[in-house]
This record gives sequence, C-alpha cells and structure tokens, in this order.
Amino acid sequence: MKCRLLTALFFLCSIAFSQPITGEAKILEFKDNRVIYKGDVKLTRGDALLSADRVEIILDEKGKPVKILAVGNVKYVEGNRKARADYAEYDLKADRIILEGSATVEEDKSVLSADRIVYDRKSQSLQALGGAGKVKTLYVEEEDEKIGPDKGDSQKEGDIPKQGQVDSGGDL
Repeated sequence: MKCRLLTALFFLCSIAFSQPITGEAKILEFKDNRVIYKGDVKLTRGDALLSADRVEIILDEKGKPVKILAVGNVKYVEGNRKARADYAEYDLKADRIILEGSATVEEDKSVLSADRIVYDRKSQSLQALGGAGKVKTLYVEEEDEKIGPDKGDSQKEGDIPKQGQVDSGGDL
C-alpha cells in the first residue's frame, strides 16, 4: 500500500520538471522572487492538474523554482491518482512534499487520510500524522495480487500435493 500511495505524492514534482506548464487564474503577480497565482488557480502539465485558491512558486536567483506552495481547496489529479488538502508544499531542494489539513491521497480504490502527510523523497520515507483525529487507510487488493485456492497458490485440506509440493500440515 505504501508504494502505491507514495506514487500519488509525486504530484507536485510533476509541476516543476520538463513538460510545459499552462496556468490560469483570476490574478497573476510577479513579486521579488515569486510568481503568485490567485483565484481559481489551475496549473496543467500533460494530464496532471493542480488546482487551488492560491499557488505561489518561489524562485532562486537564477529564476528556477525552489518551492511550490498551494493554499485553499488544493486538489491534484493525474490519471487514477488524486490528492486533496487545505495546504500543499513541495520543497524542491529538500525533495520533500507536505500535505496539511484534511490531507487525502487516493490511487485506484486505496486511500490514505491524515491531518498531515509528509513524504521525503530522498530517504523514501512517509509520515502521516492524525492531529486531532487518527490516520486512516483503506487498501483494496487488486484481483491479480490475490493469493489463494483460485490462483493455485495454496491447497485445501485433503488435497493431494502436486509434485514438488510439501504438505506441512499433517503427520509424516
């Protein structure tokens, strides 16, 4: 489950690299080293869409993004991956993604919900914090991942072991 949900957390990474990004908002401001989108913000890259009330891109002295902040009704959709939060931050230098406030990450039918989700890409570690509530997960196993009698991976009591199988459940 962790691996599948972690892939959904790459959402802000896609905003910062390679393919062109299209943006729309009610207001666009350039201030110091910041690009600020305000009001019904939509940033699109390929089939990925980041929407929020406000998105701020902090630039370094060379004009390259170093941090992306999304505030208010933050939503991200890419294929079967979705993420929602009140606040999202992607620190490109630290390679860390933070989702805060009713944070939810979904992939297919699997869901991770917490008050705060922090994914450190460098160390490949994930931390979900419940805050006032609890961390909640729902993992739905895919059909091809099942192991059981219908897949031939186990045997029922009384079955004759196939050649090469050892029946460790009975007397020798």
